[in-house]
Amino acid sequence: MLMPLSQKGFTLIEVMVAVFVLAVGILGMAGMQAVSVRESQNSVFRSQADILAADMADRLRANRADAADELSTNYETDGTLGDLPNCMGTTANCDETDIAGYDIFQWQTQIVNSNLPAGVGTITRNAGTSEYTILVFWDEDRDGAVTTGTSCNSTAADGCIRLVIQI
Repeated sequence: MLMPLSQKGFTLIEVMVAVFVLAVGILGMAGMQAVSVRESQNSVFRSQADILAADMADRLRANRADAADELSTNYETDGTLGDLPNCMGTTANCDETDIAGYDIFQWQTQIVNSNLPAGVGTITRNAGTSEYTILVFWDEDRDGAVTTGTSCNSTAADGCIRLVIQI
């Protein structure tokens, strides 16, 4: 029994449909790979911001005597380094206020030198308490602007780590 000629092999349309389906699948996998790489980098940023916030929390705890002075009032880094306080990195000739200023300088230096895109740090003391809120912001969506505030807004496209401590 002979088969008609029209039923031998694939038609050109069937091959084109198969190639199209394969191309869509490959493009989907490439898109998932790009998202994976971006989120991996964002995870590194979150870890680094968390380390920076914890570092400032440790500095606050270590200088409890300065709870009402320079370090405990509202403070925000602006991406530039201020002047190094008089103690010049040593605590031998420094009082608590000098140490607090030096701590701010060191933290500010760490944020500026970190790989956080447009990193900004804030320290806020809740009025009348010994509770502090430390926020570290960065430009997660890479649009050139960092949205800062008094809390981490979950609807913002920028990254933020919030750490609340009581000393």
